[in-house]
Amino acid sequence: MTGVQKTSATVLQVLQWYDYPELVLLRISTAEYVLAVRSGDMASSATTYLGGSMNIKHLREYAQGKCDLRYAIAHANLRRFWKFTFDGSERSVDLTKVVKSNQELLKSIPDAGMFSRDHVAIDVVKKTTPNTVEKFDIDGGWELGELSQLYGQVEDIYYIASDIDRYESDQTTAKERLVISSAFDRNWNGGGSYVSFYKDVANDNDFHAPLMVSGITYNSPGHVKIYANKEPFDHMLSLLIAYQENTSDIKKAHNKLGQYMAINKLNGKGAALLPVSDEVKAAIAKLAVNLEKFMPGIKFSTLRDMTSGNSVIAAKVLLSIYRRIERLYKFFEQGRVAHPALNT
Repeated sequence: MTGVQKTSATVLQVLQWYDYPELVLLRISTAEYVLAVRSGDMASSATTYLGGSMNIKHLREYAQGKCDLRYAIAHANLRRFWKFTFDGSERSVDLTKVVKSNQELLKSIPDAGMFSRDHVAIDVVKKTTPNTVEKFDIDGGWELGELSQLYGQVEDIYYIASDIDRYESDQTTAKERLVISSAFDRNWNGGGSYVSFYKDVANDNDFHAPLMVSGITYNSPGHVKIYANKEPFDHMLSLLIAYQENTSDIKKAHNKLGQYMAINKLNGKGAALLPVSDEVKAAIAKLAVNLEKFMPGIKFSTLRDMTSGNSVIAAKVLLSIYRRIERLYKFFEQGRVAHPALNT
């Protein structure tokens, strides 16, 4: 029989206080926070609290008013719900896991209509607020799916650039580098999923470099407004500029590496996990370095370090970054997207 799951958490903030703390924010880890309310069960102690887990992305969405408190707690991340006691003075508390059907939890989840505007601002969200607002001017004909494709390419390049920059930074600890590399470790069994890989990279940056569309005004011409962190956004722009200035050369370099991978059957399922000779590794590195010359800030050696020395996975990621740059630049080339940094 499995025992009751328990863990500890740091008390970050009391978000609402009447006679007692009514709404409390806790942190279990940098990846898991807990929003908790005082028990709604009249038979419970006044110091009993119940709540649900959420990652920084979900917490930010709540802070932005995209859901009310009822929804935020009821849809806890990974269905993780907790109970604890708190008298308002402790800096840490012990949590006991409860199931969603727990009657005390059900009595405690707030009624609909309470939003983040009804309590003090959430400090940890303010610390992850993007520091620049960028605007892409758009024109011409658009289908809804194409706008999603535009944002998808921006997101993938922006987040992978952020991960690479953070990994190379002298300020990044060895422990954090392991966290960054975990996206490379998890996604290549059986051939790898690029969708899953880029999703993990995005999740890793929810705290460090959030990226958000604040609004789309489309009346031909219109614009897409994006909240971002300036450093990875500028990195993304530098990749587009380099592509623009070296289109023919970068395509040739991409094709040579892609063809070599295909000829040696390194693109198939499971290929990234197969033994590769030193001769093949050296050939991949030579072709990859020739491609990276046209991709400022993207180093094959760094990607290889992030993959625990796997040249095949590093090459796959490098090629995938190129493809996203090419797709994104096409919108600019067609005259449907414009930014002051690119003169198309």
